[in-house]
Order: sequence, then structure tokens, then C-alpha cells
Amino acid sequence: MAVVTTKSTSIINADSLPILAGTIGEYAPGMLRCASDVCAALTGDSTNSVYKLVRIPTTAKIKSVYLTSNVTVAGNGDISVFYSDSSTDGTNQSLGGPTNAAAVQISAADNKLFGAAQALTLANVRTDITFKNTFVPVASATTGIVSANYQDTPLWQVLVALGTTQFSADPGGFFDLCVKVTTGINTGGYVSLECYYVE
Repeated sequence: MAVVTTKSTSIINADSLPILAGTIGEYAPGMLRCASDVCAALTGDSTNSVYKLVRIPTTAKIKSVYLTSNVTVAGNGDISVFYSDSSTDGTNQSLGGPTNAAAVQISAADNKLFGAAQALTLANVRTDITFKNTFVPVASATTGIVSANYQDTPLWQVLVALGTTQFSADPGGFFDLCVKVTTGINTGGYVSLECYYVE
């Protein structure tokens, strides 16, 4: 055992001569933005239904994500990243857009970046899902995203690091954070996401 003093990158940079300025949201302060919204989860919504909840830029550095829902009976969902389905927001139309707004694929499977199969029967409990999964540096449909080593990384770079081959540079435009139903909704309610990020 030893007593140590360990410095983060931002503190090391602030202590250096000359001082090294960090990038906004990456070891340096930045304006925190919030995107939040709600979708109705209707009785009978089946597996593979998708609730597209919040739209964030591909360059977002995600700091926290919260899930709230009140589905009464049954209902689980993966919290995944989809391409924007807009044809006017700068999203690469070969990846997203109205005819191709699918989930970003990792190892030929939908990503489950903020936790697989989250219960939607949470009775209005605001649940922090930011660190639901622990990052494993191997491409996998079940690896997590915003563990501490990825809070300062643009979302598109995180997806590349986790194994997507659909792009290797910023694809531009926006991603949608979605709930993809994995257990059908027996008795409906609502599902809500809040995402806090810096860009």
C-alpha cells in the first residue's frame, strides 16, 4: 500500500509551462446541453418496436443519460444509437435519412450502448443509465459506452472504437438515442430519455 497523489490530464495540462488548454468537453469546461423527450409506449407494442427519443450531434461528448418510464406490465428495451431519419439535418443519407434510419451496427448487431434490456416498468423512477455497462475494448453488441474513459470522446469516435465499420471519420449530422423494445408492452405507459452532453 502507498499514499499517492495522481493527477488527471486536465490538471497536468493546467500545471504545465506553458499551460496547455484542453478541448471543450475534453479535459476543459464546456457548455452542458440537455436533450430530453417522451414517447407513448402503447399496449401491444411488440419486440423490435423503436421509440426515437432524443437527437444529438455526432460530435456530442455524452456526460449522462437518464431513463424514466411507467409501462405498467412487462416491457424491456435496449437503449441504442440510431442514425437520424431527417433528410435535412446533414446526416449522411447513405447511413440515415427517411429510408435508412437504422441503428448504428457494431459487429453486425445493434449497439446497446447504455445498457441492454432495461426494464420499462420503473414506475416513474428517473434511472441513471450512463454507466450501466462497463466498457470492454472489444467489439461487442453488449459493451457499454460512457464509462469514465469515454466521457470526453465524441460519440462517433466511441462507436468506431467499439467496432462499427460503417464510418471511420465523423459521418456528420445527428444520431438519435432510442429505446428498441426487446420484451413487448403488455400494458402501456410512456418512456422518456434525458441526455446531457457537451460539444
